[in-house]
Amino acid sequence: VVDDYRGAAIATATYLSLDGMETRVAGGCSDALETIRNWFPDVVLLDIWMPQRDGFETAEAIKHCAPAPRPFILAYTCADKRFVMANPASMSLDGYCRKGTAPPELALIVRRLCTTAPSH
Repeated sequence: VVDDYRGAAIATATYLSLDGMETRVAGGCSDALETIRNWFPDVVLLDIWMPQRDGFETAEAIKHCAPAPRPFILAYTCADKRFVMANPASMSLDGYCRKGTAPPELALIVRRLCTTAPSH
C-alpha cells in the first residue's frame, strides 16, 4: 500500500493482513521502490495524489524497476476514475479502485488480481 497519508495506508494494509494477505506500507515513491527491491508484491495499491512524485510517476518507476513480471498496479485514490484513467500517464496503471471502497470489496478486488498475477 503506497500512500503519503500513513494512517490510511496502515489501516488498509492491516485490513488486508487480517484477511490473510501479506502486506507492506510505503510512504511514497522512494519507499515503494525500496520495498519492491526487498519484497516482491503481486499487487500494489497506489495513491495518486502524493508530494514529490505522484502516483503516475511512481507507477512508471515501479514498472521500470520491478523484475518481470511486474506487480499489478492499482490506483487506489480519491481522484475521479475518469481523471485518473484519462491521464496519458495512466498507461503504467492496471486498474482503479476508489478510496472508501468497503474493505471486504477491496480485499476481493486484490484477491482477484492475485489469482491472475503470474507467479514470481
